[in-house]
Parts: sequence; C-alpha cells; structure tokens
Amino acid sequence: MVEKKRYTGYYILQTAIVFIIISALCLVNSPAKGAGNLRLLPFRLQDTITVADTSVAADTTIVADTTLAATDSLSMAEDTTNAFPQVVLTPKEIRRKIRDSIWAYKDSIIRATPRLLETYIFNDSIKNQRMFLWKTDGYFNKQQQLSPDTTYNDNFNELPYKKNDVDAVYLGVSGSAMQYLNYFKREHSAIFPFFTPYMPYTYTMESMPFYNVKSPYTELAYWGTLLANKQMEETNIKFLHTQNFTPSFNFSILYKRNGASGILENEKTDNRTFAITGNYIGKRYVAQGGYIFSRVKRAENGGVADLSMVMDTVIDAKTIPITLDDADTKVKRNTIFITHSYGIPFNFKKRDSLGYGEGTMAYIGHTGEYSVYTKLYNDNISRSDSIGRALYNNAFYINPTISADSARAMNFENRFFLRLQPWAKEAIVSKIDAGIGLQLLNFYNFNPDYFLSGNKNHSDHNIYLYFGASGTLKKYFAWEGFGKYHLSGYNQNDFRIGGQMRFSAYPLPKGIHLSAKIDVSQERPNYFYNNYYSNHYIWNNDFDKTTETRIEGKLDIPDYKMELFFGYSLLKNNIFLDSLGNAAQNGEAMSVMTAYLRKDFRLWKFHLDHKILFQLSSKNEIVPLPKLALNLRYYLEAPLVKNVLTAQLGVEATFNTKYNVPAYSPALGLFYNQQSEEYGENPYLDVFVNLQWKRASIFVKYVNAAQNWPESDYFSACRYLKPQTALKFGVHWPFYVK
Repeated sequence: MVEKKRYTGYYILQTAIVFIIISALCLVNSPAKGAGNLRLLPFRLQDTITVADTSVAADTTIVADTTLAATDSLSMAEDTTNAFPQVVLTPKEIRRKIRDSIWAYKDSIIRATPRLLETYIFNDSIKNQRMFLWKTDGYFNKQQQLSPDTTYNDNFNELPYKKNDVDAVYLGVSGSAMQYLNYFKREHSAIFPFFTPYMPYTYTMESMPFYNVKSPYTELAYWGTLLANKQMEETNIKFLHTQNFTPSFNFSILYKRNGASGILENEKTDNRTFAITGNYIGKRYVAQGGYIFSRVKRAENGGVADLSMVMDTVIDAKTIPITLDDADTKVKRNTIFITHSYGIPFNFKKRDSLGYGEGTMAYIGHTGEYSVYTKLYNDNISRSDSIGRALYNNAFYINPTISADSARAMNFENRFFLRLQPWAKEAIVSKIDAGIGLQLLNFYNFNPDYFLSGNKNHSDHNIYLYFGASGTLKKYFAWEGFGKYHLSGYNQNDFRIGGQMRFSAYPLPKGIHLSAKIDVSQERPNYFYNNYYSNHYIWNNDFDKTTETRIEGKLDIPDYKMELFFGYSLLKNNIFLDSLGNAAQNGEAMSVMTAYLRKDFRLWKFHLDHKILFQLSSKNEIVPLPKLALNLRYYLEAPLVKNVLTAQLGVEATFNTKYNVPAYSPALGLFYNQQSEEYGENPYLDVFVNLQWKRASIFVKYVNAAQNWPESDYFSACRYLKPQTALKFGVHWPFYVK
C-alpha cells in the first residue's frame, strides 16, 4: 500500500510539472492574438523521462527528476535560439506529447515491477524454479510434481518400456502394441480395451504433464536408425514447446511420433500423438485442460509363419515368411478435457500472518472429459491361404475372405467436487473431499441384425459418488484415502476403496522414504468383453464382476540410488483372452507377487546400474509372467571437456527366464495367452556411447550386438522378433531463453 501511494504521488507531481512547463512556454512564445498555431523551441519532453531497468526491484524504481530536465531544456532554448529551426506544434500535437510523456512514465513503473506467480498450490521453492511441471488426478484437481527429462540418462531410452520398466512384450517395432512385464505397471483403458496396448506411447488426462516456465522452452528430439535403409528404418520424433504468457497462464504444444518400417515384411507402424494444453495457476482459480489426439496405423503380418526359419537358421529377417500378406489396423482417440477449481477462504478470526491458501479454505471444482475411440481392422485372406486362415482358427463369420471390422466408444464424463481444508494446508487432516460423477457411454460394434435395421449404437450411463481425505505432518508423514461407489448405470454397485501413506526420515540429505498402499476394487467387465461381433471373433457373455485386492510397499533412498518395491495382488473373476483369442473369465481366486529392485553402484568412474524384477503367478495359464527379468547397464563415465562434454561408454543388457510369452491377435489388437511356445534365456545386448554436450543429449547404439549368441531366437512376443543388428542414433536438445 505504501508503494502504491508513493507511485501515485510521483505521478501527480510529474503531471503538474509537465503542465507548468508547457504553460510557461506558451506565455514566452505566445503569438499575436488570433493566431491559430503555437511556436515552440525544439525539445522532446518524453525523452527526459528515465525508464527504470527491469532488473531493479519495484521498491527501488528510479524516477527521473523532470523538473531539472525541464529547466535544462529552457536554458538550452535561450542559448540556441538561432542554432535550431523553430517547430510549430498544434494544440492537438501538444496534447499528444503530454499523453506520450505520461504513458512513458507509466511504462517505466510497469517495467520495473516484477511479475510474480501467486498461487496456493506450490511453495516458494518450486515457484521460483526456471521450469517446473506436474500432473493432476482428475478427481479433486490435486497436483503431483514431476521431474523433467533433461539429462542424457533421462533421454537414453527411446522406447517407453526401457524407461518405465525392466522389459516388455511388444511386436518388435517402435510404436507397436506393448505390455509391460511388471504386472503392477500395466495400464488399462477402462472405456476401450483395444486402446490399452498403445497407452505407454501417449497421454491421458491423468498423465499429461503441465508446465510453468520463466522463459519459453522448446525440446527437439530424434531417435532412430538414421543410416539404415528404408526397408528397416526406424524414426522416433518429439517436439515440445511451452511458454508462459503471464506468470499464471501457460500454453504448450506437443508432438510425438514412434514408428518404423519393421523387421519383417508388412509391419510398418506409425504411432502419433499431438496435444495442445494450457494451464492457469492463479491465486484462487486453478485450471488445466487441453486436447489430445492419438493415432496408430499399422500393417499387420501376424508374425513369423514358420518358427524354424528363426530358431534353426540364420537368415535375413525380410526373407522370413509371414502369416498375413494383406492386413492393417487403425486405432484413434480424440480427447478434450478440463479440470479446474476455485478457492474460497474463510476468515473466522483475523489471522494476518497466514498467507492465502494456508488457513481454512473451501475449493469447488469440476472435471470434464469427452473422448472418442475408434478401431478399424481390414484383411484379405484367400481360401487357399491355409497359414493365414489358421491364425484365426478358420473362423470367418461374416465374409469368407475379406474382413472389415470396426468398433467405437464414446465417453462423456463430468465430475463436480467440493474440497474442504478445515485447519491448514499442512495438517494431519488437511483435506476432506467429496464429489459426484455423471458418465454417458456410447458403444458401436457390428451385429448381423444391422443388415435389416441399420447401424445402431448402444448407450449406457453411470452415476457415482467419490470421496477422499489426506493429511501431512511436516515433511515426515503423509497419507491419503479414496473411495468411489456407483449408484446406478452399467457399473451399478461397483466400488473402489484404497489409501496410501508415506514415512520419511532425513539422516541423508534427500531422505529415506517408506510408503505403503492398498487398493480394493470390484467392477463389471468392459462392454466389449461381454459383447463383440467381428469376422473372426464372436462372443456374447454375461461375466460376473471382477475383484482385485492390491497391497504395495516401496522403499526409496535417493542418495544411494536405490529403490525397492513389493506388490501382492489377489484376483478373482479376472478377464483374459484364452489360447483361441476369445474373452474368458477365471472363476477361481489367483494371486500375483512382484518384487522389484533398482540399485546403481559407482566404482571410481565405472557405473553399474541394475533393474531386477522377480514375479510369481499362481496361474501362468491365466496371467503369464517371467519369474526373473533383468535390465543391466554397465558403463564408464568421464568428462571429455570440463563442464561442456561428458561421455558414457558401455553396454546395456536385458534378460528374462523362459515362459509362455503372450501371442498377439491383429484382428483384436490385443495380446492373448498361448501354451505351445516358451521363449527366453537369451541375453539381448546393446553397446552404446552416450554424450551430454551442454544441454544436448546424444547417443549412438549398436543394438543386438551379440546377435545369434548363444542362439538366434530373439522374440519380443510369440512369433514376433526383436530388432536385429542395427546402428541407432539419438539426440535430445532442449532450448530456452535465459
């Protein structure tokens, strides 16, 4: 308030001086009565205003002494009357010069006033960073801070599974269908199961990162087989640009492409994601929203037709016979979403020492999502093609040779919530939440009756309540709980309840963190698992509700670069695809146990990074998992140019024990169980050079360096091959304005 009064006083004084000077000059130079113009000696009044340097703090703004400047101008006018030509100004021009002088003064104040981010969400240590990012939960507009991928260790892995898991089942081509080995990391699309295998490549409303930057920030990245021929070329691209137009409002645009021509014939893959997002982090109002487009185009070959061509011989992969010669898939998703909330403080008593958002508060909010998913599959399998027809068990229900299957789902969902902060932002009970959700669902899948009635959509709805609570005790303890119950609709009586807590101690600078989590759920299987009709698959099920109880524990010691995870899941009535690719239900209880260890060692300049995954499934025919999977990265790290260029030279290896690796159905676009083939126990080695050159991360890999040792059967999924020997290059370059 003191600053505003001081600036107001300066402004009044400045304006008064300007008018006094102009009036005096008018008297000195007044023309004869009746003259229409005013003669003035040349001077530029607005040039006498000193504009403060923007680096100077607001309370030290430099305001020019315009009185002295004006006096100097008059003195100069007396001495140089004959040196300069006289300038004739009209009254309109005089008013314009006065107005320009006033605006110049105002601009000097604006430029000297720093623009600060004022929000209750993030603390000062985060708000003052050059860049920070987060994601939101979609239920209570709760933000979770993320770490940016800016170093050569972050950007060394171009495929999602190499960054997020030990290994994965996929089709051997970047951008193709994928399933993590770690059961607890697997993602599921609740609306459209055919989109599930592509979720690791793209974003959802809950996983989309949002940015706040002090200056514009851009990322350019390329990973691929730059020198390979077009028949085996792989191209992965990322472009990101984000900038803040105000301290509170940010705009971001993202483009990602994963794809390759493929190892075998007829498996070209093109997986693309485009997103435009914005966020507003204000003092009371907080919003995140945007548009996400995902599209996958893939030529389907059904995998290797004759396994002996891989396991018993060493030949070029492009010459290996494939199962399907003419088939393709296209999967798309369009999503528009917003999640926002408004804070209302309650001042029951005067507490001037508390900042906004620190005391008793209420937040009202809304989350909206509109998503449309589509899947198209086409093939042409002649009557004489026994190999192609055997892939689908000779099942041709609509047309004996040509398939044109389609499926569609629409989700329009709105959530309205109220969040109460009873006492303080950081308290043992800091948030109490409640909300209601309204969901409209629309599905399309072919039915023979449509030949007579025309195409029809199946519509459903859901109304549900959800609740939450959370709290903290300084930095040593945090907890939260969540519950959801469906009142009516397709998922009536479905529920989910869970909670988690974290204990932290700080004998080390970054602390030791122990967390635990439990989640219990019961839900009706997805519509497409109950109803599906296509040329190769038909089922009409009425499955019971599935139940799952998950218990998880995690120990994280960042200073020692160690992470230990344990998970146990008890399942009943879980859905799976059997050996024929048909949807089935496991009527008996089963369990999955997972233990994961990440530990990085350093011996002088040698680094030994380990990821170890151990899993047990009580029914491998239902949930097949390898007992042991390893991801080892050993390298020598040394600076080549101090503070400019650092290099890593080493090898990365993946390995897993033998098990019945899932097969893949192109017509469904999903993985299914098979019991005829076991794969594994072949180490897959990449030799690499990894460089950090200032901001840029650059790597060169020689993938599958030990090809054909000890054997040649490198399978990423049943009948699908891992990449053969190739030279891969990658560069990730972030740009920002200092």
